[in-house]
Amino acid sequence: MGFALEMIVYLLISTMMSVSIMLGYADGKNDSYIQTAVTEAMLKAPPYGYITPEIQADVKTFLQETRGMDPDQVVIEGTTSVYDRKAKGSSGKIELRVRYPRKTLIFMGGILTDEYKAKRTISSEYKER
Repeated sequence: MGFALEMIVYLLISTMMSVSIMLGYADGKNDSYIQTAVTEAMLKAPPYGYITPEIQADVKTFLQETRGMDPDQVVIEGTTSVYDRKAKGSSGKIELRVRYPRKTLIFMGGILTDEYKAKRTISSEYKER
């Protein structure tokens, strides 16, 4: 009976560790895809001087198509309106922050809530001479 009990405990622990490793891998992929989306968006921003609605839609679409993230939960902040627009050659920086809620399952059915976060800044554009 002792051996059977030891095997049950061993299988329970190894199963929970395997699930934890798989969920950690998924978290890492989500984070890297968010970082990629933010970096690509920042490369498109300087000619416009701000993060246009089209660029914001591209970020949300990319995250939905690649990782199945809900676009309604993607929060985009920073230089996102035409009123915050940076002029060509100005000393201002264009800033973009993206957040997405993160839920982590823990042992015995618990859930931890956190956020994926990515932040990038870039100069408005080259300075004219």
